[in-house]
Amino acid sequence: MRKLIKTALICLAVIITLAAAGFAVIRSGVLVRPTEKSLARLTEVPEYDILTAQFEREAEILADYNAAEYSFGDPYVILDPYGMNPLSALVMFETDKPADVSVMVQGDDEYSTFGYEAKRVSGRAEIPVIGLYAGRGNIVTLAADYGGGDIETKELTITTEPLPADFQSYSLVTSQPAEMEPGITLFIPCFEHSYTALVDSNAEVRGYLTNTRMAHGTAVIRLENGNYLATGDEYRQLPYNMKSLFEFNWLGKIFKEYEVPNGVHHNIRELPNGDFLCVSNNAYMFQTGTREDVVIIVDRETGGVKKEYDFRGIIDETRDPYHHFHPDVKNVLNIDWMHTNTAIYDETGNAIIVSSPTQSQVISINADTSEINWILGPREGYDSEAARFLKQYLLTPVGAGFEWQWCQHEPEILPDFDSDPDTIDLLLFDNGQSKSFTKEGAVLPENNYSRGVQFRINQREKTVEQIWEYGKERGSDMYATFLGDADYLPITGNRLIDCGGQVRQGETPTDDILGGVFGTTATRSRIVEVTESGEAVFEVAVREIPPDNSAETYQAERMPLYSAPSFDYRLGAAKGERLGTDEVNRRLVDVTPPNFYIGKLSAEFRDIHREGSRLIMDGMILLNGETYMVGGGQVVLRGKSGNVYVYATNTAINGFFFASIDLNEIQADEYSIDIMGAVVADGSNDALYGKRTQGYFRTEYKITKAS
Repeated sequence: MRKLIKTALICLAVIITLAAAGFAVIRSGVLVRPTEKSLARLTEVPEYDILTAQFEREAEILADYNAAEYSFGDPYVILDPYGMNPLSALVMFETDKPADVSVMVQGDDEYSTFGYEAKRVSGRAEIPVIGLYAGRGNIVTLAADYGGGDIETKELTITTEPLPADFQSYSLVTSQPAEMEPGITLFIPCFEHSYTALVDSNAEVRGYLTNTRMAHGTAVIRLENGNYLATGDEYRQLPYNMKSLFEFNWLGKIFKEYEVPNGVHHNIRELPNGDFLCVSNNAYMFQTGTREDVVIIVDRETGGVKKEYDFRGIIDETRDPYHHFHPDVKNVLNIDWMHTNTAIYDETGNAIIVSSPTQSQVISINADTSEINWILGPREGYDSEAARFLKQYLLTPVGAGFEWQWCQHEPEILPDFDSDPDTIDLLLFDNGQSKSFTKEGAVLPENNYSRGVQFRINQREKTVEQIWEYGKERGSDMYATFLGDADYLPITGNRLIDCGGQVRQGETPTDDILGGVFGTTATRSRIVEVTESGEAVFEVAVREIPPDNSAETYQAERMPLYSAPSFDYRLGAAKGERLGTDEVNRRLVDVTPPNFYIGKLSAEFRDIHREGSRLIMDGMILLNGETYMVGGGQVVLRGKSGNVYVYATNTAINGFFFASIDLNEIQADEYSIDIMGAVVADGSNDALYGKRTQGYFRTEYKITKAS
């Protein structure tokens, strides 16, 4: 018996000793501390800066050009010089006589043939060519006018690759080019699985951006200097909140990158003084618990945020109309109560006019004081104590045939048609979603319609009259539960109407926006240009290729193809400039990661790179290889010398997370990149009370900071 007891005690002692040793090993962190051997198996995060890459590309082109001799009769031609627009080219040659060079890109008819004149050139000529067709040999004619009747011509054939296999399909329904507004139509998608494209009057693509993370879900505007402004390609939050703006041309050259910590989404406008009015967020949106409810002014010269209009302090954020914008997530931690999609400046009244589709409100505020001038929208839902004060600003409808707008997009100020200083005319896209403040009164999508509508607002008398509409007569064929745009075209007086988010099950309309966002439900769009009398002179149906890709159109804009000032630069003369302030994620000094790897979580990176002193990540948290609606994580940098840093991420639905980490904060070392995360996999989609499945794992990447 004593022998058995002794043996048992020895075994117990061994177990205790082993347990203590194991605990000591775990506590020491040796199980997760990277070693030379483990780090050697990881991939160093690549360095990439789009401005540097473009400047280096210009040097490569010049080196190639200077390696031979080129003349007007035998020019140097490079297709897609910046790798941004495959339907563009740059033609270069030497000339000792100054010349005005005109360019003509031969189209399928006179209305799709585009001609423009380059600047007066001498020495090394750099002639941009934009508006090429995809997948064919393009006939491009150059004419050099040296003055005094001395003109030289050169015909080139520039062959391009076909459109990508996943490109959305543009089907021409009708086209009367002689009755259309001159120019080309810019189709702007909402999500990165569609392409931003230039489309002619025959519905042929004549330019597109290969960078689908750029210029989506937000207006693309032509600036006074001839350049274009659009959102950049770094996310703040899925699916369209971006951290930067790119000022660029259609060759793909980026002149300026504006870093905006608040993020930019939906709408940007150039103000009379050159600054930018942007729809945005609170800079601390993940702490405030709300999003898409702030308008900002970005300083054109510095990129800094000069002014913020926070609508939580202007209107009632507790007002909760019935709509289909919110994802199926319970107890969501970041509420999109306003979903602001437009902000425009009314110079005559010194007012900011803002559109909130979730509230079905168009709100005018004083640009200096933020005091409300008026609210355009249905008069329901203002009886609560919190919302009652807004009743005094509601417009009263007058005149026959009036209908309120519901879940609208993109109001714009029209010319002063009635010469009355008290009135202002607005054109907007009325999605018509549900057409009810409550679920009980909602109109079913198959019985619904969207429309372009013009309202005349008497700002002194606080009344509103409906002046014009188009779309109601088309019924559900025009119904778009989300997205859209309506533009007044100044030369012809036509209206360009974009039914941008037509969600369909087969041919049946549905309000399943979330399915459209994630591609589980087909999303298509319909763009129609109509005359004042309602005649359709241009109509394009946009559909998916293949069927599991989206064909939504956030906005459609008619614009000139060629903006001469935008090309008045020389290769290698100047690198693109970065302005503003980079957003970086918080370091979590009070969070200690586990000392061992656990669980079945993993990460899939759509983008991970180093830009100067920042580590930028865009990825998804997965459980057993699957994404879940609710989840998130933190980034852990573990150094082989024992340094450990933990950073918060910007999380979004369906497992997405984004991070921007300031590497100036960390010590010189070689670091593994680990993820500490959790997902709600119990089917509840409850962000607050759902059962969390946690995990901690090492990614395949590392980052080295030199001493």
